Amino acid sequence: MNRREKEQVVSELHRKLQELRAVILTDYRGLNVEEITRLRRQLQEVSVEYRVVKNTLMRLASKETSLEQLSDLLVGPTAMAFSNDDPLAPARVLLEFSKEMPALEIKGGLVEGRVVGPHEIEAMAKLPGREVLLGNLLRLLKGGQFHLVNVFSAHIRKLVQVLEAIRITRQGEEEAKAEVEVKEEAEEEAKAEAKEEAKEEAKEEVKKEVKKEVKKEPK
Repeated sequence: MNRREKEQVVSELHRKLQELRAVILTDYRGLNVEEITRLRRQLQEVSVEYRVVKNTLMRLASKETSLEQLSDLLVGPTAMAFSNDDPLAPARVLLEFSKEMPALEIKGGLVEGRVVGPHEIEAMAKLPGREVLLGNLLRLLKGGQFHLVNVFSAHIRKLVQVLEAIRITRQGEEEAKAEVEVKEEAEEEAKAEAKEEAKEEAKEEVKKEVKKEVKKEPK
């Protein structure tokens, strides 16, 4: 790929990243060409594009986009599932495929601008799809408003539970990070205090030596 072709790829990806609703990064090592092709077809069936891109090009394309938050995950062989339609579609297909092909590793991603990890992606994949919700809506419209409210309330509660789990996970990570920082600060302070004490002890030793020398001098 020459320089002009690389610039075209970066420009195209940058444009896509600005419009996407979800992107999930995967490590496809261990999958052969046939398996990758099968996964790509399954994703295409739900209007999701699966693409292998060099990390250097993706870093350039992600500048000034929400995907820039995932730059740390752009290491090793990386393939991305893009969705501009149903934000949960790539998560459902990738999770189901990874059950059959454990070699496919889900690294993390972005859903509606939010950074999500593998466990969060798994939880989101279990939420009902748009088609299921629409089907339930049509059936329940025939069955009365009371049942409709109950079902939607149940889906909302499930979504809130997933989001709360994400919040708790992030809060735990932030608390752990803060604890490490406090510990490091305490260690630094202890080192500084020990250094000062050592200096004071050294000064006292010098004073004692000087006094001894003074006493030894003949009067």
